[in-house]
Amino acid sequence: MSRSMVGGALDGGRRWGLRSSALAVAAMSGLMAGLVLPGVPAAVASGGASPYTTLSVNVGSDPYGVAVDGATDTIYATNGGSGTVSVIDGATNAVTATINVGTNPFGVAVDETTDTIYAANLGSNSVSVIDGATNAVTGTINVGTYPVGVAVDETTDTIYAANECGTNPACRSPGTVSVIDGANNAVTHTVTVGNFPYGVAVDETTDTIYTANNGSGTLSVISGSTNTVTHTITTGGENPYGVAVDETTDTIYAVNNGSGTLSVIDGSTNAVTATITVGSGPTWVAVDESTDKVDVANESSNTVSVIDGATNAVTATVNVGSDPSGVAVDETTETIYATNEGSGTVSVIIPASVNVSPTSGPHGTSVTVSGRGFNPGETVKVTYKTGLASPTSVTICTATAGSNTSYSCSGTIPPTATAGAHAAHKIVAKGATSLIKVQTTFTLT
Repeated sequence: MSRSMVGGALDGGRRWGLRSSALAVAAMSGLMAGLVLPGVPAAVASGGASPYTTLSVNVGSDPYGVAVDGATDTIYATNGGSGTVSVIDGATNAVTATINVGTNPFGVAVDETTDTIYAANLGSNSVSVIDGATNAVTGTINVGTYPVGVAVDETTDTIYAANECGTNPACRSPGTVSVIDGANNAVTHTVTVGNFPYGVAVDETTDTIYTANNGSGTLSVISGSTNTVTHTITTGGENPYGVAVDETTDTIYAVNNGSGTLSVIDGSTNAVTATITVGSGPTWVAVDESTDKVDVANESSNTVSVIDGATNAVTATVNVGSDPSGVAVDETTETIYATNEGSGTVSVIIPASVNVSPTSGPHGTSVTVSGRGFNPGETVKVTYKTGLASPTSVTICTATAGSNTSYSCSGTIPPTATAGAHAAHKIVAKGATSLIKVQTTFTLT
């Protein structure tokens, strides 16, 4: 495969996120799928300034895309060098299955309504259809040339695949989006967009599709009802890559790989309202609508940036594996998943939490304190802020975080906690080695 045939992806810019040598070998020879063994999660402290703990799960070669099925608590990672999809159990962080798909699978998306997974095979010019109940490939859909991103509209049962080279193997024409009917796995329309479209995202509320056109510096806005481009948005950054939508706020987020920034776009006006500096070489982006947080994988920084969607401020930078490419979030557990192309792993980024039960009572009340997001094996100390001049705090209990980062211990609200009755007092959980600290409240009655 020549350089022109892959749209310049093998150049020094690493525009696809894959190392050039890995992409060249995989694209030219079609690597045989190898056996993938479940990895034993290893913890990495994120430090006191960032309340996240990271576990690492071994998957296949050159993992790129990642998607979450929140209904089944299952994660799917595409392995570009292995021609496979790794299936990860979100409860145990173990690989439970490895599915052979096409050549160089990149993007992946989940339809939770039908329990169906779609993997875009860049090297096969196809999309693999996977039954989530059986982990079997039930169909293969031929699309355009070099499909990279894929997205699902669960409301209309429509799948959208962004084809980097459109219909021209030499990549000398604009890219396209293949519109697929999920009921019969057939391409119903082909929409011409900008040059080298990579990411694609759907707003089910407005029935709008967005593609990030890496070669044009733009986003194409597509009407789902007419399958036509209605607007073209200039992101203001270099080489747009991933794109994601927050339907709750009608906001679109576009990663600018060449600029190290994230463009924030108002979906009602198609105007860029903010530009956020993230890490170096950002690739993919995911939105947690439940918390209004945005996560960006920074390939050249080996980090994930966590952004507050209300303020557009980066609130945390989490270290992950080598060359993170894809990123996804489970809105139920608030867990972030990043595929590390250079490490052959998926980083599981778990936010620290603390809960108390019951949440109110007089001093002497027996309580159970629990949570997650601390390093496996580390001691978690739980203290109660008394509201007194002395002692200011009392240790309620201590626990040891388990292999899944969770902890639990029991104690009593100390009898010294008499000041500030009928007020909320802080309960703080702190990791002895990670120095991660989170808090909740107990109302003294």
